[in-house]
Amino acid sequence: MKFSLYLVAFILPIFADAKTLQKALEKYSKATSIQFDIKKTDEKIILGTKSESQGLLKFQKNRIYILQNSDKKVEIYYVDKVLTLVEYPDADFGPDGKRKVTILKNSVPPLIKSLLSLFSSPQNFSKEFSTLSEKTENGFLVVELKPKQRNIKNLFLKIKSDTLDLMELSFVDDVETKTALQFSNLKLNLKMKKCDFEYKALKTDEVMNE
Repeated sequence: MKFSLYLVAFILPIFADAKTLQKALEKYSKATSIQFDIKKTDEKIILGTKSESQGLLKFQKNRIYILQNSDKKVEIYYVDKVLTLVEYPDADFGPDGKRKVTILKNSVPPLIKSLLSLFSSPQNFSKEFSTLSEKTENGFLVVELKPKQRNIKNLFLKIKSDTLDLMELSFVDDVETKTALQFSNLKLNLKMKKCDFEYKALKTDEVMNE
């Protein structure tokens, strides 16, 4: 009898954590659009360097837009399976500085793949990730996941248990760079257009296709 009670006490929190993750995935997959303020940190573990940026993330129907502001402005557009990276010149170059634009048609960075899986549907997410561990700490669910994509190691999610808000996503890639996104100011179901996710070329852009 005591063993049965212990088993129930052990298993129930596991089911509760799994249910929280499932509900969070459903929350985002049902939204017509998603917008967060973000703080992005990239830490090159081998070199011991770290960079931070503040910005914005938008998602709608497998389209992603990311704005990062740090020493210089960076924009990422992902639409129709094409990723466009726009790097703005440093302010020191003045108005004559040119944007550097990189267009990727054959490969998608790990961060974009992870966000697409996370926001698209619970079914797609379960195909791309397997759960290694789940635990609740101070009102937050912390989940460790194993991705199927080989270019990143274990992925971590931090979810607020009561509101199901995604608070943080982090992973280490195959070149030992740790990427962490902190999310805040969630807004769902805003009106967004396809053009919000499309790169708008300037005549002065220096474009490189990969």
